[in-house]
Amino acid sequence: MDVLLIYPADGLRFFQSMVPLGMLSIATVIKEAGYSVRVIDLNHYHGNLRDDLRDWQPRIVGIGGTTPSRVKSFSIARKVKKASPETIVVYGGVNASFTAREVLENIPEIDYIIMGEGELSFRAFCHSVLRRSGELYSIAGLAFRSEKGIRLNPAQRILDLSALPFPDRDLLPGDYKLDMDFIPGIAEPLITSRGCPAICNFCSASRMFPGGVRYRPMDQVGQELTYMMERRKFQGLKVFDSTFTAGRDHVLSFCATVKPFNLLWECEIRADTVDFELLKTMKEAGCYYVNMGLESSDADRLKKIAKGISTDQALQVMADCREIGILIKVFFTFGHPGQTFKECKKDIAFIREHRKNIDFYAVTPGLKVYPGTRLEKEARESGFLPPDFSWITSRPSLGNLLLLEPSNTFILFQKGLGPWRLLQIVIILLFSGLYSTPEFMARMIRENLKFLFRK
Repeated sequence: MDVLLIYPADGLRFFQSMVPLGMLSIATVIKEAGYSVRVIDLNHYHGNLRDDLRDWQPRIVGIGGTTPSRVKSFSIARKVKKASPETIVVYGGVNASFTAREVLENIPEIDYIIMGEGELSFRAFCHSVLRRSGELYSIAGLAFRSEKGIRLNPAQRILDLSALPFPDRDLLPGDYKLDMDFIPGIAEPLITSRGCPAICNFCSASRMFPGGVRYRPMDQVGQELTYMMERRKFQGLKVFDSTFTAGRDHVLSFCATVKPFNLLWECEIRADTVDFELLKTMKEAGCYYVNMGLESSDADRLKKIAKGISTDQALQVMADCREIGILIKVFFTFGHPGQTFKECKKDIAFIREHRKNIDFYAVTPGLKVYPGTRLEKEARESGFLPPDFSWITSRPSLGNLLLLEPSNTFILFQKGLGPWRLLQIVIILLFSGLYSTPEFMARMIRENLKFLFRK
């Protein structure tokens, strides 16, 4: 085997296991380049990884993962080197992109890191290592140890997404069953663009995919839909673009493309990128549910986090969705830098006041810090993260448990809004019936029971 790509298990989670479309996209590109490739997602893998590594003897192992699963990614690298010492280990993804130097300084089992968009860089890496074609020093986004120290080649954005084939889902074994929200049925994931027009301080999307939003050709999206429909039966789509409605023409083109397939679908929107007519067109093309981030009802807070929208815009979208018949989820986050408990209570009052126009409020007590975000920089400079903080060795606070956060993430605890105050917000939300819907709680319990009692 030339290449084995491994996606780490999520562990305990509140949401369904997602199909790793990014890793599948890389696998498809290198398969079309003539390399033998296998993909395993440890959320759906029932073999013995150590034994399989010894049997397969892959020449290259690529490891993905997120910030919460980073320790599992490091553990996989150690297992690979123990089972097959000659195998080259490459780490990639969002977390890898923003912690590359630190990882290479502390995790010797990881030989290389791909920063940024990985398809073309990983293909070039395979050419260099497996075919002796091209120099490592010229590969965009490659990080590695050299005689002069750690070298970080600048990442390069893929300008033309038509250069990438759509993901070959048959490369990934496993029973992926994505339940649709609010209605019965199975959904398939889909990505039609990369990038986000916003620069919210808590999100790394604009840095991971810099330079604005890029769109896939709609004829290719149509071909992927046809392929998906022929491959297996499903009832809907979950469109995982960072901001699906960033480009109006793209949305209209997608609506015209998806409508003949008679599928229901959901997507992420921004309050400043939709209006009544666009939402109506989306509804007529099968859109039954949208997700919208508001984060706070305070105008000054929205400016400080660079959200780029207003509460009036959000309220208008809520009203439009209600009139048109589109279900809507609105995201709120508590615990922004400098936010007070009094301000949080005002947000709760806002949620309560407008509850009738919202089908699901997704509230997060405790702001999570991720590498590569402006929030991480602010947290370090202000002392919210200790001077010796490390994405490799640091461990989350016990306060995470108070907030029902089982993952390996860091919550921004600050003076006046620490874990006990945030727990108080959780209690208020729970007793107000605003923390979650019964359906969401049932799904959360079901998913974690499946994890705990998996074979």
